[in-house]
Amino acid sequence: MDLSVDQLVLIALALSVGAFVQSLIGFGLAIVSAPILMMIDPMLVPTAVTLVTLYLSSVNTWQYRSQLSLRGLGWAFVGRIPGTLVAGVMLAYLSLSAMQIMMGVAVMFAVVASLFKFSVEPNNKSMFLAGFAAAVMGTTTSIGGPPMALVLHKMDVVKLRANLSGYFIFSCFISLIALAMAGYFTLWHVKVSLMSLPFVLLASAIAYKIAPYVRAEWVRFGLLALCTFAGASTFIQGLS
Repeated sequence: MDLSVDQLVLIALALSVGAFVQSLIGFGLAIVSAPILMMIDPMLVPTAVTLVTLYLSSVNTWQYRSQLSLRGLGWAFVGRIPGTLVAGVMLAYLSLSAMQIMMGVAVMFAVVASLFKFSVEPNNKSMFLAGFAAAVMGTTTSIGGPPMALVLHKMDVVKLRANLSGYFIFSCFISLIALAMAGYFTLWHVKVSLMSLPFVLLASAIAYKIAPYVRAEWVRFGLLALCTFAGASTFIQGLS
């Protein structure tokens, strides 16, 4: 599982772009980087992406700590537990092709949801279902942000960043436990993620500085074409 210098540079670049996006709008690291990392080395997904998301979420939570309020997210945390258990079973039986198809569908789902601004009311039932869906998607493909983002869509963008980051800390930790139990979490993943960390933190710092001057919608729609390409190409890879 040795990676070349060129591959490591591409991995760091993909994760950094994803970190920049997530630091601006609250989620998106996996949507941007996971399909690219899957093409470089399927072993990187979902564990390496989940590790970097945990690092980044910890930083973002600290940056936006004044806006952090996890009240109301309790049912999402509850839904995360059974969702992670289901994902762990899926990891034990799914093939690489099935994982690629799932990732492609997850990315395209996020694109369509963003394009049409689909959202649901954040009640106990929807929060539980969002937490469950985020657990399944996040643990199997590392793309777990869209379900939670859809439920919290109407929240102020700064509060959205803060609360999604706080939620991701918990969800990534739980996912990593499931990945370790399924044999998908190794020291190699830790090394690769740490190599990319300086660039990820730099991208996050830049995003934090310019966030007050950039409308989240500009970033979101600007990435639709990239996400569409990444999702479609990964889906086609899985089919082939």
